Amino acid sequence: MLDNLQPPKCLRNLSIERYMGARSAIWMSNVNPIFNLEKIEFSNCREWETLLPFGQLPFLKRLTLIEMPKVKCLESKFNGNDKYHAFPSLEVLHISYLDALEDWFEAGVAAEDGCLFPCLTHLFLLDCPKLKELPSLPSKLKRLEIDGIGWTTLNFCSNSNPIPLADEIRRPAALRYLSITNCPNLISGGRYREVETSNNCHLMLGNLWISDPSVLLMEPLRSIASLQELSISLNDELVSFPNEAAEWFLNISSSLCKLNYIYLASLQSLPSSLESLSALQELYIEGVPMLRELPKLPPSLKRLTIIGDCHPELKERYREDGGSDRHKIAHIPYIDIRPR
Repeated sequence: MLDNLQPPKCLRNLSIERYMGARSAIWMSNVNPIFNLEKIEFSNCREWETLLPFGQLPFLKRLTLIEMPKVKCLESKFNGNDKYHAFPSLEVLHISYLDALEDWFEAGVAAEDGCLFPCLTHLFLLDCPKLKELPSLPSKLKRLEIDGIGWTTLNFCSNSNPIPLADEIRRPAALRYLSITNCPNLISGGRYREVETSNNCHLMLGNLWISDPSVLLMEPLRSIASLQELSISLNDELVSFPNEAAEWFLNISSSLCKLNYIYLASLQSLPSSLESLSALQELYIEGVPMLRELPKLPPSLKRLTIIGDCHPELKERYREDGGSDRHKIAHIPYIDIRPR
């Protein structure tokens, strides 16, 4: 049925859901009918193996691929050309649940200028366990989210020789939001302890979201000093912060404004170094049921929120009507403690 469709040349958006064919429709293999596309979304196409020649579409700005478990690479060589300017206008790339995805491009494909996504600003990668590495990314990248990826190192270059994390992440000068969650191999590989600080690393993040505080010991995050908001979340095994990770907070003492601890089922204590966060204005805690007390908090704090599952002892300590430690947070203008 899909083969019989003939889309108009003015088509700008294409969305296909639950298509069960192993190949694309015949008209999709020709760039002309889809030449003007600006947005493509394919989801739950579980038998589809070979994707369209997305890289040839000059106006494509947004590409979303979700639940396509047989796709092995994002782009193939075509027209006998193994060196070309791919994805010239792509700004947002979202890839989720591509179980078989191993490479971004078929072997031998190279970019004319060393970057296959020259305009990319947002990249989202979720649950692609076989994906080997990151592609070479542009300096325009503003937002990078990685969740459930099996890498032991982050690599911005498509080659077989891993380079230090400091060199890999520093390239996107515009990067402001970075999320690294549920990537245990990245931590267990132990490579971060061998990496020395790079003088050329100038990561100017505004917002960092992580699930394992050990990632803070990896360069360039280890040396970051510009962070405004930090979120640590979705970790059922974290009991306390490693000493080095706790000391890391001193690096951002004059910049961090908001700190979030969210859904940390086993966490029993917060770093004592929080007292040194002279710029901290908001502390948000949700779903941290084993936390019994708070460390000494900085005088700059203006808002304290504790909601969701809460340890009975914490609730008793800081209750408004006579809690034994209520005086320790009395300097905070806004306090919202609403245990479930």
